[in-house]
Amino acid sequence: MGEIKSAFEIAMEKLKDIEEVTEDEKARWKYLPAGEKLATAYLKGNINLKDELQQYQGKPREYVGKGIENHLLPLITLPENETAANTASKAMEGIKGIKEDQANAETIISQIKQIMAHYTDQGEKQRRSAYDQLKQQYSQYLQKAMQQGMEMPPGLSNDIEKHPRFQEEWRKRKNEFEARYIESLAQMKQALSQIK
Repeated sequence: MGEIKSAFEIAMEKLKDIEEVTEDEKARWKYLPAGEKLATAYLKGNINLKDELQQYQGKPREYVGKGIENHLLPLITLPENETAANTASKAMEGIKGIKEDQANAETIISQIKQIMAHYTDQGEKQRRSAYDQLKQQYSQYLQKAMQQGMEMPPGLSNDIEKHPRFQEEWRKRKNEFEARYIESLAQMKQALSQIK
């Protein structure tokens, strides 16, 4: 009969197979979250990121900077409302502030701002036009269906905009429309993250 091992002995055998944690991994585990905390404090208006980052050197500085960037980059989104626009603007300024290559960072940020401005100005007009067109098409569809004897289900409003099929179709069209902007924005954010 074989020897029965305790759970502790089994765990210790498994630990032998795990490689040692490197100093670089330890630094990453320590300093990435520190950078994220700094980014949170920055967003609350409590600190200057550039000054805080100056306190770190070497690998810790690299990881703190990456933590800041990891926290701020996802906040650069399409300006669907004023809050999103303000948050994205602050995030871009924070990232720019920690970059060594300020000129290239500013170039990419300018391109991001152009995408956002187009989304806000031209995009809003295009969305409104597409919405109105869909509303008109759907209104004609419902009128035709009712003329052919289809009844509106009880409790369903005659307000076309509240109709579930209209809302579903609008969400689909809006997502298709925004996908181009989101893709362009993602490319610019990737380019921004590559800058030292």
